[in-house]
Amino acid sequence: MPIKDFIAIIYTTILTISALHMPQPLLPLLGHSFNVEMDTISLIMSATFIPLTFIPVISGILLNFLSPKKMILIAALIHSLTVFLISMAVNLYLVIFLRFVEGFLISAILTSNTSYIALKSVKERIQFFMSYYIAFTTIGGLLGRVIGSIIASYFGWRTCFQIMSVSLLLVLPIVYYFMEDVKLSKIKQKDYFSFKNFKLIFMNKTNFYIYIAIFCLFFVFSGITNFLPFRIKSIDRESSEMIIGFIYSGYITGIFMSFIATKIIKWIGNERKTMLLGFATYGFFLLIFSLPNLLLIFITMFGFCSGMFLVHSVASGYLNKIATTQKSLINGAYIAFYYSGGVLGSYLPGIVYKNFGWISFIIGLFIFVFIGFFVISKLSDHA
Repeated sequence: MPIKDFIAIIYTTILTISALHMPQPLLPLLGHSFNVEMDTISLIMSATFIPLTFIPVISGILLNFLSPKKMILIAALIHSLTVFLISMAVNLYLVIFLRFVEGFLISAILTSNTSYIALKSVKERIQFFMSYYIAFTTIGGLLGRVIGSIIASYFGWRTCFQIMSVSLLLVLPIVYYFMEDVKLSKIKQKDYFSFKNFKLIFMNKTNFYIYIAIFCLFFVFSGITNFLPFRIKSIDRESSEMIIGFIYSGYITGIFMSFIATKIIKWIGNERKTMLLGFATYGFFLLIFSLPNLLLIFITMFGFCSGMFLVHSVASGYLNKIATTQKSLINGAYIAFYYSGGVLGSYLPGIVYKNFGWISFIIGLFIFVFIGFFVISKLSDHA
C-alpha cells in the first residue's frame, strides 16, 4: 500500500475514534451538567455503539457499489456537522440521539478504512497493515480521551465537541487528495444477499469463535473504560476531568502491543496462542482494578490495555489473512460483533455497579474474559 494512502487512513481513523471515545472521561461532568445518574449518562456511549452493531454489514454491502473514498468523504462531512450540533444541544436526549446518528457515520468510515487496507494490500502484508491500523485506533482513543479531558477542564465540555467538529473537516482534503478512488470487485446483489454468503461468514467455525471472543473483549473494555471515571470519583471526589483523562494513558502500552503483534506471533508460534496470552493478561489486570488505589489503577491500565489490544490486533489481522472472498462483509461483521460488546458493556455493567458494588462489577466482567479465552482455545493452530 502506498504511504500516502495509509497516511489518509491513519488521520481519518485517529479523528473518527477520538470523536467516538472523547465523552468517556467526561461522563461524570456530563452527568452533573444534565443532572442525571451514571446509568443514564452512560447512554451517551451506548447510543453511539448501537449502529456499529449492524450498520457495518450494510456498509460492507454498500462498498460493493460505492468506493471507500467516496464513502469516507460523505460520512466525514456529515460527522463534522453532527458533532457541532452536539456541542450546541441543551437537552440530554437530543445529545443521545445525535450520538446515535454519529454511530452510523463512524461505522461507514471504519468499514471503509479496513476494506481499503484489505483491497490495497497483498495477502502477506495484511497482518502488518492491520496491526498498525489497530495501533492508530488506539492512538485515537487515547488522544480523544486525554486531550478532551484537558480541554474540558479549562474550557468546558462544549468546546471539546466544537474543536472536534473542525478537526473532522480536515479529513475531507486529506482523503480527497491522498486516497485512490478504487472499488471492491462487484458481486451481483442477489448473490451478495444469498444464504450461502451469510452462512460462509457467520456459520464458519473460525469466524464464529473470533466474533464471540471479540464481543467479550470489548464488552469488558467498555465496562471498565465507561465506569472507571465514576470509580475514581468514588475513591477521590476531588479528582478532576484532567486526572481522569490521564488514567487512560495506559493506551500507550496498547499502541506498542499493536505495533509488535506480528513479532509476538512469530515468537509464540501462531495467532491462537498469541490471543490466549492476550486474554490471560487481560483477565489478570482486570482483577487488580478491584483494589481502591488511584496510582495502582493508573499502572494497571497499562497491562490491561496490553492484553486487550494484543487480542484485537491479532484477531482482526487473522480474519483478513484467512479470508479469500467477501472481505468487506467479513470486516463489517467483525466490527459489528466488536461494538455489540460495546453497546452492552457500556450500560449493563453499570447496573451491576450501581446496585451491587464494584467487586461484583469486576467479577461479572471476568466471566466474559473467561468466555473469550475459552472460545479462542477452540481454534486450530493452523490458518
